Amino acid sequence: MVGGGVAGLGAAWRAVERGASVALLEARERVGGLVWTERTDGFVIERGPESFLTRDPILLELSEALGLTDRLVKTNAQGAFVVHRGRLEKIPAGFQLLAPLNAGAFWRSTLVSRRGKLRALFEPWLPTRPRDDESLASFVRRRFGEEVLDRLAQPLASGIYGADPARLGLRSTLPRFLDAEAQGGVIRGLRAQAGTEDRAAGARYGLFASYDGGMEVLTEGYAAALGDRVRTGVAVERLERTVGGWVAHTDGGPVEARTLLLATPAPVSARLVEDLDPTLAAHLRAIPLGSAATATFAYEASALPELTTAGFVVPAVEGSAVLACTFSSAKWPHRAPEGKHLVRVFLGGHTNQDVVHLSDEALLRLARRGLRELLGVTASPLFDRVDRWKGAMPRYEVGHHRRIARIDAAVAALGPVRLAGVAYHGVGLPAVTRWARDATDTLLQ
Repeated sequence: MVGGGVAGLGAAWRAVERGASVALLEARERVGGLVWTERTDGFVIERGPESFLTRDPILLELSEALGLTDRLVKTNAQGAFVVHRGRLEKIPAGFQLLAPLNAGAFWRSTLVSRRGKLRALFEPWLPTRPRDDESLASFVRRRFGEEVLDRLAQPLASGIYGADPARLGLRSTLPRFLDAEAQGGVIRGLRAQAGTEDRAAGARYGLFASYDGGMEVLTEGYAAALGDRVRTGVAVERLERTVGGWVAHTDGGPVEARTLLLATPAPVSARLVEDLDPTLAAHLRAIPLGSAATATFAYEASALPELTTAGFVVPAVEGSAVLACTFSSAKWPHRAPEGKHLVRVFLGGHTNQDVVHLSDEALLRLARRGLRELLGVTASPLFDRVDRWKGAMPRYEVGHHRRIARIDAAVAALGPVRLAGVAYHGVGLPAVTRWARDATDTLLQ
């Protein structure tokens, strides 16, 4: 396995479970990839992903296998806000990312006009026109109207994907909405799905889960279980196909293996396969990449209003540099000492990609201005952190699944090699883990 992020670690663990001899090569001095937790003076600060969806229970199952079940935690906070004309307003109960499933709560909300509510709630009576793929913007506009798109669907989806809703493809990101329409309408279809899918997580953790010491508990668990099979500080410079399999030429010498899994970012994988298949490398480089930044602040609890929800999202129509804010210590237990709070501000999004090139001071100013305007926070933080992800967020645009089918076919033609990671079959940690596991099974077979 080349690449020690969640995909590579999950693949390596799967191979070990099945009795294979494994070498996991990671260029950096630490494993985990985008998963990175800082623990400082009683604070647990996520510098990468803060949780995972439990609709697919794969990480719950892996946590049990790794002996981490007693470290799983569920969120304390309920609900979230959306910014509406400069003010925070509650997202209506039962609103599922793109669709209002609780008609009463949606009707009482002030986020959408009376006309916009009528337009959205008329969705079950619209004719269905299921498509192979469609942009999020086109789909929501067609099924629920412009106001729902601008005021709810766009900011909620951007909080996950950070992408332009006019380009984001539903087939590769949120296929259950396309599938729901095919069941006689989106609202009807989602209600039917809810009877089975949403119960997969079980009542113990709800829709999202994390760990008492942050998400790095998972990657530390992998590393401990894999032991010296993990080799950090080993960069792969090129790959060679041999009669017996592969040779990974590294800065520390060659490593031979019968099978190969590249769990590296798409541009790195493109470089490594360039000499083997230039067309495949071109397909990998064609996957659009986005950037984002976060600013995390620690405060005395008295400096903030009462934090009881998960946070807030900001629609693009508000014209703010702030994309969203997570009330980390309100959302998760053990994130801050008693009497203190941790909040995390997301900056950028598809309308403001250049924020990652700003200085730390400029990013902190933007984030604190957002907290001042939206939460009334004027106190100085106890400390702050800035994180940037430059070109680290693959954009699943309309037709992404067709590009990935071409990539998968080209990879399979190379022999016993597969690709895994966030660029291909899902951006969430469970999706990345499941694909890595399936790819490993294919290689071992």
